[in-house]
Amino acid sequence: MNSVTIRFLETYEYLKKIKVVKNPTSFAEKINVSTSLITEICKKRTNAGITPIQNLVQQFNDIDANWLLTGRGSMLKGQNPGSESNLNYKELAEARLELIELKNEKIATLIKEVRELKSTKK
Repeated sequence: MNSVTIRFLETYEYLKKIKVVKNPTSFAEKINVSTSLITEICKKRTNAGITPIQNLVQQFNDIDANWLLTGRGSMLKGQNPGSESNLNYKELAEARLELIELKNEKIATLIKEVRELKSTKK
C-alpha cells in the first residue's frame, strides 16, 4: 500500500469521525466511485487511484490535495498558514507519477482479466 492510499484512508476515517460519511457505501456515493472499489481500498487490497483521489478533493474542498499527494502540510486546508509557498513541485510531480503508475497497473490487470474472460468463453 502506497503512502497516498494511506492518506486517502486517513481522510476517509476523518470524514467518518465527523459524520460526513457513515460507511464505505456512503463514502463511495459522495466521491462517485463504486462501493467495491472503496471496500478493496479499505481492506488494503488495492491502492487508491486517480479517480477516487481526484473526486475526493473535488467533493471535499477543505481537504488539502497537496497533503493527500505528498504528505506535506495538514489534511485540512487553512491549518498551515503560507503552505502554498512551501509547495515542493518535485515531490508533487513524483506523487503524480506514482498515481499514473497505479493507473497503468490497474489497466494491465483489467486487460488480463478481459483476456481470461474471453478465453473461458471459447
